[in-house]
Amino acid sequence: MNLPDGWTTDTVDANGVELRYYRTGEGPPVVLAHGLFDTGRCWAPLVADLAADYTVVTYDARGHGRSAAPATGYGVDDRVADLVGLLDALSLTDPVLLGHSMGASTVAWAAAWHPARPSGVVLEDPAGMHGDPAMGPAERATAVRERVETDAEQSTDELVAEYDDRDPDLARRLAVADQECSPVVAEIVRHGFPPLTEAFGEIRAPTLVVKADAEPPTRVRDLAVADTLADGRLVHVPGAGHCVFRDRYDAALAELATFLRRVE
Repeated sequence: MNLPDGWTTDTVDANGVELRYYRTGEGPPVVLAHGLFDTGRCWAPLVADLAADYTVVTYDARGHGRSAAPATGYGVDDRVADLVGLLDALSLTDPVLLGHSMGASTVAWAAAWHPARPSGVVLEDPAGMHGDPAMGPAERATAVRERVETDAEQSTDELVAEYDDRDPDLARRLAVADQECSPVVAEIVRHGFPPLTEAFGEIRAPTLVVKADAEPPTRVRDLAVADTLADGRLVHVPGAGHCVFRDRYDAALAELATFLRRVE
């Protein structure tokens, strides 16, 4: 699938793994880390709006897209080392780090373990907000592997049809991402997502947490976790599900734009 206009792409050796990255725009750096099953190219709609004012870098996490898929190295420490290695390889200083789900977990722990690196942190419905779900890691890993294997047997058009609630261009990007995903990503959920309560207290950069809509008890629980951030704000976006920027793009973008102006 072709890259959007103005995007360039190359690879870097980060933490001993070849990672594919994409770059566009000009200005202060914003680095985007995608969620499980996605690729850096799935950020295209948001990148288009950011590129007028920022240098935007996205990348394919290991096991995803056009990056290498080694047999091991899928714990949070590996994913953080990959991200930090990318920043070093591209000489990106004081970036805003933005991640979704799995990528948000990666970003949060990178900011906790390397607090001087980011100028700002944005977490879109991060994995591990309250620890791992009730389903055990082995069961979740089996479910992920089965999904990847099933997607590999389908045509791109069949997968596109599963995203009929999305913009057609985004639907195709999501379908291609599904096909490019390696079964080894099941190891990510087998390792699990450490609870972010352990990371938030170590993050020093200004932080925006953009969460899915939720019932009052969940909102209270989310806010209690966010209160452990030194300089943080949590927003539940009305009507949004797990993919906040896809479900309620304008509202999420408005929150992000306000935050970026603040940290410039």
